[in-house]
Amino acid sequence: MKLLKEDFNNILKEQRIKPVFQPIVCLSDGHIIGYEALSRITEPQKIKNSEELFHLAGLYGKIWELEQLCRSRILEAYHDLAPQYTDRKLFLNVNPMVIHDKEFHAGFTIQYLKKYNLNPNHIVFEVTERNAIDDVHGFKDTIRHYKSQEYQIAIDDAGFCYSGLNLICDIVPHYLKLDIALIHNIDKDTTKYAMVKSLVEFSNLTNIQLVAEGIETEEELKTLLKLGVHHGQGYFLRKPNESFKEVEKDALEIIQKHNRKKNADQLVSGCRSGEFRVVLFKLENSKAYRAYCEKYGDEKGDELLQMMKLTVAENLSESETMATLDSDTIVSVLEKRNCEIVSETILNVFRNRVLDFYESDDLNRGYIKGQNKRGETKKYPLITISSERIV
Repeated sequence: MKLLKEDFNNILKEQRIKPVFQPIVCLSDGHIIGYEALSRITEPQKIKNSEELFHLAGLYGKIWELEQLCRSRILEAYHDLAPQYTDRKLFLNVNPMVIHDKEFHAGFTIQYLKKYNLNPNHIVFEVTERNAIDDVHGFKDTIRHYKSQEYQIAIDDAGFCYSGLNLICDIVPHYLKLDIALIHNIDKDTTKYAMVKSLVEFSNLTNIQLVAEGIETEEELKTLLKLGVHHGQGYFLRKPNESFKEVEKDALEIIQKHNRKKNADQLVSGCRSGEFRVVLFKLENSKAYRAYCEKYGDEKGDELLQMMKLTVAENLSESETMATLDSDTIVSVLEKRNCEIVSETILNVFRNRVLDFYESDDLNRGYIKGQNKRGETKKYPLITISSERIV
């Protein structure tokens, strides 16, 4: 114990703490709503991790000193990283034993935050139900104070113990973070699935945002998307990092694909009255598009797809709508009486606009030359789109 205490005191004295940031991702489109700030020990010796460090801080009566060190390091790092991410929130873990300390209040005044380029509505205090709250009445008053100042509140590790249900009802947080134990293997555990499903219903009724922590597999992510959980966090989305990182590409594609399908299904279900028709617009020849990108570049290929979307959007009336199903496919809902005319108009406009995407030599030939996977030279036609009525 003597060696542990010596190492603990050295960590505080030498400020051997560094912050890392893990993104919290909106599961309805894949954008990052904020980052949870976590503290890591630099040059770990006897004390190996921050959980053990905070446990010892409680034993030695040094919670406040440790909280202060971690918070100052986090805010300094956020200040350096945040200028281009002004819309992203900072989620801060806070021990309930210090949140209503006068010094803690002083550390979160408007004046104090200005030097870090922060507003109160940028900050979300994460309070874990793992920590006992001795002065419940005082704690509730403190939470009300911070909420009145436009700070936001999250209950962390929800589902870890029953007491958290009372805490949720008492303070009505902005966010409810589901414990990793509840998320792990949720795709295989019907009890966990049922519990999260009920929490989704509860959160929608109470306007509390759910955050699933500890997403580590593709199957867990897909299950949470199916359940309608609002936000996610975990190694499969992105590991904690000393800089602000974006969502992993594979995870982002899963999220976006799920929501494209969901939007398309909603459009189709809105056509049951018989007054509307569902029409797909898509590139006719995917090989021609790939050959185009090989010659003109992926950026020009992306511009061509954007032109396709714009062409569809510009020809819809106020009562009609559209959604992207895949990168080269658009699903639209058209009025029954105008369906054929609108479809033909879109095809003709695209046919004219796409000519601007080719050089004159290719236009005169009516095709471009490219190579297939076997290295053989092939002729690929100019890109066109087709329409298909599915309902």
